[in-house]
Amino acid sequence: MKLRSFSLIMHRYAGVMTGILLVIICLTGSVLVFSEEIERLLNPKLFYVTPQSQQISIQSVVDTAQKAYPELKPQRVLVPQKPNETYTVLMTSPQERFTDVFINPYNGKILGSRPWEQTLYGIFLDLHVKLFAGDTGKTVVGIYGLSLLFLSITGIILWPGWRKVATGFQIRWKSPAILVHYDIHKVGGILSVVLLSLITFTGVAMVFSTQFESAVYSIVGTPPQLPDPTSKVVAGVPAMSVDGLLKKASLALPGTKTFKFYPTKTPQDPFVAWMILTQEKNEFNKHLYVYLDQYTGKVLQVDDPRKATLATRILDAQYILHIGSYGGLPMRILYTLIGFVVVVLVITGLALWRRRLWLIARRVEAMRHSQKVSVHTDDF
Repeated sequence: MKLRSFSLIMHRYAGVMTGILLVIICLTGSVLVFSEEIERLLNPKLFYVTPQSQQISIQSVVDTAQKAYPELKPQRVLVPQKPNETYTVLMTSPQERFTDVFINPYNGKILGSRPWEQTLYGIFLDLHVKLFAGDTGKTVVGIYGLSLLFLSITGIILWPGWRKVATGFQIRWKSPAILVHYDIHKVGGILSVVLLSLITFTGVAMVFSTQFESAVYSIVGTPPQLPDPTSKVVAGVPAMSVDGLLKKASLALPGTKTFKFYPTKTPQDPFVAWMILTQEKNEFNKHLYVYLDQYTGKVLQVDDPRKATLATRILDAQYILHIGSYGGLPMRILYTLIGFVVVVLVITGLALWRRRLWLIARRVEAMRHSQKVSVHTDDF
């Protein structure tokens, strides 16, 4: 069997078997690209306040959230980047359920809270990554991602433009519907295949992260990253305040501003601050992580992508490549459209499949009819 014939058969069956779930995964991914903006548009009272002259300490923000939800622990704090924005404190339960708490940076008032499963982001993220089915659903998403990569490869093989480029990009709008479906399928597929494959590959890599990381370190030939450093516990010495630790982080990394930070949970944990280089335009280089001793503020480690090994840069680039944040607003819009392209590909592919089944059924019926005619003729 020739490669093209084999590819056609596999492309048909893989598309039919995975089409519906691929639509769900891709459409939810499209929504997630702009989920933060949508959330802020729908809930302005949680995300925005009227700027005032003086803000409260960041430590009091953490303390306020902890006092209001004593059964939860602060997991991460999103620092306002503009004077009219609020703090978002992500609280987590022992069962690893997340709740966002929104706090006014000027008076410390809690503006509201929302469990993740009740937010647009949380709902679509769970559906996109796990199909509402936990780790099993996550594995299924990874497998379907592999099938989408397979569909991309077979689609490239089947593209008629290899024989004549103009044919590969032609849509015969005035032709019968089945030809229009075919043309839209081939053109939409080839125009989106590179970006769609990139998004799919990085998604699969994140689902099967352990296997992917091992493969990257083996191929590149660099040893895996060392475990995170720890704080040195000293009897009778209390932990520094969050404000003091963030000041240390800023001094250690001039030209940066705090984006998020991760409060400590145990006496040995380091305090971790996610810093952004304010003048850096390259999305792959602008995010730094600094690990501090929570008692002394000593810098224990700095994860700087500009100085990272090739393996680390590859692994750190996965998420950025998957969500399209590296190309600004135009790239994010393009990423959103890719999800809808998949919907078009599935619809046109199923239309072609349905047409094929109809032709097969018609051929079988014709054969049965001819056999009946033959039997009746033999009677004379």
